[in-house]
Amino acid sequence: MENNTGTDPQGNPAPTPETRSFKSLDIPKLAITAANIGVWFMDEQTGIFLPSARMKELHGYLAEEEMSFEAALAQIPKKYRQKVISLLKEARSRQETFYLEYPVIGFHDQQQRWLRVMGGSEQPTTGPSQFSGVIMDITDTKQNELRRSKFIGMVSHELKTPLTALKAYIQLLNKWAKQKRDSFSMGALSKLEKQVKKMTTMINGFLNFSGAESGKIHLNKSTFDLSHLLKEVIEENKDISPDHAISLAAPQQMMVNADRDKIEQVIINLISNAVKYSDPGKPIAVTCLQDETRLILSIKDTGMGIEEKDIAKLFKPHSRIKTNQTKNISGFGIGLYLCAEIIKYHSGEIGVKSEPGQGSTFWFSLPVDDSSPADTKDQHPTTVDTANRLD
Repeated sequence: MENNTGTDPQGNPAPTPETRSFKSLDIPKLAITAANIGVWFMDEQTGIFLPSARMKELHGYLAEEEMSFEAALAQIPKKYRQKVISLLKEARSRQETFYLEYPVIGFHDQQQRWLRVMGGSEQPTTGPSQFSGVIMDITDTKQNELRRSKFIGMVSHELKTPLTALKAYIQLLNKWAKQKRDSFSMGALSKLEKQVKKMTTMINGFLNFSGAESGKIHLNKSTFDLSHLLKEVIEENKDISPDHAISLAAPQQMMVNADRDKIEQVIINLISNAVKYSDPGKPIAVTCLQDETRLILSIKDTGMGIEEKDIAKLFKPHSRIKTNQTKNISGFGIGLYLCAEIIKYHSGEIGVKSEPGQGSTFWFSLPVDDSSPADTKDQHPTTVDTANRLD
């Protein structure tokens, strides 16, 4: 007997010609083609590598040519290759997802392209684990970013020259005011000098950001006392943010071999963020410790905290977390990215632990290999409490 109810024997809607046609389509293949991305698979047991035609094209090969995994890596310039290999090995060993951006030089056309690669390891229910991912051409986007960074660097460099002259004039006037014992002028000039220093720090940040985007952060390393630098930064910021109590727990002396100005910039940025995202009057704790392999500095606040899903975005350029609590807080979204790049260039690590509503603890480490031993006369941390101050 013919079923005219529009359902199959199980009571489900009967397929129409349209749904039959749609189900016959290879949706994943259509999506990959429409997005113009490449894909690849690697059998982790046999090492067999299967790249798509689009992936071959992005590396300068013909679609019908064979391209091994080693051949794909060989198209990456030496400057970036080892980093890419290390991150891929780490992702495979930890069975984690990964995200990479790097340039390649086409095998046949010798054309430079910037690629973005995302992927990870997958363990099927049967058979060996697979290492796979997607790859896309981001050359236009990357070139725009590099042009913007170059412009920022050029403008920042031009701004730095008159600012240096302004700072010299302020110091000259300050010297004159001291000779005249003009307390009002001395106080005004002192505040003006602090604002000039703040502006200089911001311009240096833009210059370093420009360098980081182009892969050129230059370090001027020297041996200095990290504990003294922390006290200095806290003291200099007390007039800027007088509503926060900042405590410091660190050894009396902790010598480190690093770029003092850039490490100072990292500390200023992390403390500024702790102030920015905390309510007035909330405490901020700065702690500095040393173990056998590294120096570890942490900055803990009791502010709004960060969602787990947003933590991965924090150290990416131009990335800002947008919530009802943060929408009125100003910023360019480059501070934490710059901090991460500076610490990376020092062979250190940076990270954060956070819970929404419970605050955040940002930390970074520097290897002891590049550091002088801390003073052994007094390894007991001293606490400097700067109540009602600091940024």
